[in-house]
Amino acid sequence: MFVLTHRPQEQPGEGITFLSGSVEDAVATTRAAADGRDVGIFGANLAAQCLAAGLLDEVVVHIAPVLLGDGVPLHAGRRVALERVEQSSSGQLTDLRFRVVR
Repeated sequence: MFVLTHRPQEQPGEGITFLSGSVEDAVATTRAAADGRDVGIFGANLAAQCLAAGLLDEVVVHIAPVLLGDGVPLHAGRRVALERVEQSSSGQLTDLRFRVVR
C-alpha cells in the first residue's frame, strides 16, 4: 500500500510505503509496483487530482443511504465525460463503474 502525503511518518506500518512528491510520480511508482494489476485510488481529493492529470481510466462510485456531509467534488470544476460500464446492487448499496472518456 502506498500513501501519498506531505507529512510522511518516520516509521510506517508493515506493508505501507509513504510517498511525497507529485501525483504523477506517485501513480508511476504505484503502477510499477502493481506489475500490470489494477491500481485503486482512495480519497476524493486524490482521485480528483488524478482525474485532472488524466491518470484515471475508471471511476467507481458506491452509493449508500447515509449522509456524510458536503464531500469533495470529483470533477474539480471541469466537465468529465464518463461512460457507465457496470451497475450492481446488494441490499441498499449500489455500485456504479464508469470509464473515463478521453
